[in-house]
Amino acid sequence: MRPRFSAVLFDLDGTLTESHPGILHCVRLSLEEMGLPIPPEDTLRRFIGPPLWYSYTTFCHLTSEQAEEAVERYRTHYRAGGYLECAVYPGILPLLEDLRAAGAKLAVATAKPAKMAHAVCESFGILSRVDFMSGNREDEKGMGKRGLIEAACAGLDVSPRQAVMIGDTRFDREGAREAGTAFVGAAYGYGSPGELTGEGSLGAAQSPEGLRAYLLLP
Repeated sequence: MRPRFSAVLFDLDGTLTESHPGILHCVRLSLEEMGLPIPPEDTLRRFIGPPLWYSYTTFCHLTSEQAEEAVERYRTHYRAGGYLECAVYPGILPLLEDLRAAGAKLAVATAKPAKMAHAVCESFGILSRVDFMSGNREDEKGMGKRGLIEAACAGLDVSPRQAVMIGDTRFDREGAREAGTAFVGAAYGYGSPGELTGEGSLGAAQSPEGLRAYLLLP
């Protein structure tokens, strides 16, 4: 097998890991502690992908000050064990192994704070199978997806045009377009199908196994 791209960048939540149980649990706890209403399940699921502060202000209509408090409460619960309430999607670890064996460089590019992303990837066997981790500052107000992609490419010593971004939301697709990388959607994740097509998108895979056709040549 040969890689179609010199480097493959993966989003974390909804692409490498099925992480909604822990994320939604911690969002609920943060809002309960603040005496705020809990949105319905479909709204809570929109928290997966964007930065937390954005999600609290956009989906729960919190003020900036309330969102800051909610983020801190969320992180307290997430660090205490919420990050373990997830699982690697079936087929992901073998895919990472085959991509590296074929000669591709691999990175995780996530809006999650870098330390937390590192802990998740280490706990679930991802860290040892990638070459670089690109995560955000602790306050998540650092780099947008474009910056995270560019940082990952720099860490792998490749041009963005030699790389492809794999993700499950429009933030991943738009970041890839802005950075000049190709994009493949993870339709098995948490985004809606319409988010994963459009300018710069090569298509969307319905499963981790389906990513192989986009990433590997016979």
